[in-house]
Amino acid sequence: MSNLVILDSGHAEYVEGKQAPDKSLKEWDFNNQMQYKLKKRLEDHNISVYLTNPSPAKSNEMGLTKRATLANSYWSNRSKPNSLFISIHANAYGSTFNTARGTETYVAKNASSNSKKAAKYVNDEIVKAIKKIDSNGKDRGVKTENFTVIYKANMPSILIEYAFYTNKDDLNILKNNKDNLVEATVIAICKYFNITYKSPTSNNDTNKNESNNNTSEDSNLYYRVIAGSYKNKDNANKMVKELKSKGYSAFIVNYKE
Repeated sequence: MSNLVILDSGHAEYVEGKQAPDKSLKEWDFNNQMQYKLKKRLEDHNISVYLTNPSPAKSNEMGLTKRATLANSYWSNRSKPNSLFISIHANAYGSTFNTARGTETYVAKNASSNSKKAAKYVNDEIVKAIKKIDSNGKDRGVKTENFTVIYKANMPSILIEYAFYTNKDDLNILKNNKDNLVEATVIAICKYFNITYKSPTSNNDTNKNESNNNTSEDSNLYYRVIAGSYKNKDNANKMVKELKSKGYSAFIVNYKE
């Protein structure tokens, strides 16, 4: 893997605020789900991925300089490969629902031409994806701001604000269309690295065909995925937490054999 993406998931669980006015989305959780979804899809393209903030659950905020230092050390220790640093965020304006919405992507004032190129690619693809979901989605463009984490990163670096969780329409996209946002981001990253984008594929074509056939017959049909069974409830709770930290919806069901 000759290309490297360093993902910086913004914030952590114990950071106060940073949530939708109706508390239906917490920014740290959105960011964390996005980083693991992005990691998988990037690795599908043979792109190496490093996470500066892999475990934000049950944690306090990590300093911005530390995030940049971790990124710089990892990059340097691997002989400075062709890289892109991406800080993942969702936006807010005030603490109540309002009309401010849209996607914006930042570079620092010391940004390289590659940083600016990456920011343009990423912002354009995300806006394109959002407008397919909601034609009223807003493009706030590429902006310049000396956010510490991108200002101090030594490789090309950008910070993405996917959409506003203080806007009901944007919030709906953040909650329900993460995969669309991920694919848009991956398309842009592939363009940046000049590699071919590959659409996600099913690991089981038979199941895919069965799913398509059954869905046409019964729109109420669902397929449940089971990750394990445990005698000890604490172990079951640990598995649920681990799955949720990686972006999967998970819950416990009691049963007797």
